[in-house]
Amino acid sequence: MVTGLPLVAFSTISGGMLAGSLHAVTGPDHLAALLPRCIGKRWYQAMRIGAVWGLGHGISAIIMGMVAFFLKGRLSTYSHNTLIPKLSLYTEVLIGVSLIIIGLLGLKEAAHFDVSAVMPLEAEGSIAGSAASGAAKKKATGKAVFLNGLLHGFSWDGTPTLAPALAFDSWLPVMTFLCSYGLGTMLSMSTATSLIGEGTVKVGQALDKPNIPKKLAQGSSVVAILVGLVWTVKALV
Repeated sequence: MVTGLPLVAFSTISGGMLAGSLHAVTGPDHLAALLPRCIGKRWYQAMRIGAVWGLGHGISAIIMGMVAFFLKGRLSTYSHNTLIPKLSLYTEVLIGVSLIIIGLLGLKEAAHFDVSAVMPLEAEGSIAGSAASGAAKKKATGKAVFLNGLLHGFSWDGTPTLAPALAFDSWLPVMTFLCSYGLGTMLSMSTATSLIGEGTVKVGQALDKPNIPKKLAQGSSVVAILVGLVWTVKALV
């Protein structure tokens, strides 16, 4: 029994991280929310954006998993069939609205895109002058991204990936799985956004076209708005 405990713990942790990682990077709506914010950013800036989104998503996913485990077997069939769809509807609408907001913020930021971010290192001296105004934009971006991640964690489409938590019969393995799920979400999304951000910067430098990240950011912002509109309409219809 004792020798089996480390193996069980490893399976729970690795399973939770894998479930969170795959769910985070395979959702097109997830990437639609983050692309406008990370394109044209250096890897460490883009990584922060992905980590903030993953943190929000992980927190709400943990809450969802805890509530589901607590209510397991306690809700009547009628309550389950009426309450869950209503909560899901409100969440889906809010996700759509948050995607639209992120897209609009992306368009606004792209309009004032600083090409020095993709210029050679000797041209980076001008970055310090815009540090103060950039701090306010970072704060607004962080809040919007965190909120979107938080709402996505409450979305019904991610519930199947939390299902393994309901197979346990005590809180310790449940919380181990859910915390690992949240950590996996943060790691995979921060990795994905850092690769996307740094990749677009390098492409702009290699082609000597510093406006490429700006155009990509504008395009992905429009995609985020369109996905948000479709998401909202789909939830209401």
